Amino acid sequence: MKITAILPVKGKSERVENKNTRKFHDTNLLELKLNHLENVSNLNKIVISSENEDILKYAKSRNFEVHKRNNYYSTSQVPMSEVYKHLAKEINTDVIAWINVTNPLAETKFYEEAIACYKNLDHMKYDCLLSAYEIKENFFYKNKPINFKPSPWPRSQDLNPLYSLSFVINLLTREQMIKWGSCVGNRPYFFIKDKLSSWDIDDMIDFKFCEFIYSKKKFNS
Repeated sequence: MKITAILPVKGKSERVENKNTRKFHDTNLLELKLNHLENVSNLNKIVISSENEDILKYAKSRNFEVHKRNNYYSTSQVPMSEVYKHLAKEINTDVIAWINVTNPLAETKFYEEAIACYKNLDHMKYDCLLSAYEIKENFFYKNKPINFKPSPWPRSQDLNPLYSLSFVINLLTREQMIKWGSCVGNRPYFFIKDKLSSWDIDDMIDFKFCEFIYSKKKFNS
């Protein structure tokens, strides 16, 4: 089972300017994630896909494989389903580990455990592994509670949890990603981790929060 990590790394982002390469304490998100992944023992290959020449040059300087992505697949107008299909077709492997660089608090152990878990899954029962975390909060949809009954009012620890995908790592076969145009199948196994290590950077508040936590961990190490 050949497992290849694909890291989609755009040069530009809309909500946080140059999110993947701007200063993040003493590093940046791309450099930090490559530091995490180069020590993952159960990955066969790591490929950084980008339209940005500086990102590709840096990855090559670290001896990682690169994929020069057509600019078309790095615009916000292109549906992600097209991006998934395109990259899966471009990179030959058995299994794809789709990994974002925007989860800076997920470290080497997170990825090794997820990959080991995927290898040991009953693949007749589960068609993909999705990193996720539990949320136990009171949710409504169309003015109706969806994970609790209003009476008697439940304690928060007794709520039925909802699973939020963290996109730290998603694992599935290459053929499945091409077929689905997605990394989410019909029979997912949820690889549950704590919210902190799963934190994904979407906006500047996320960026500053993760940078603060990262800096404290560095100070205490």
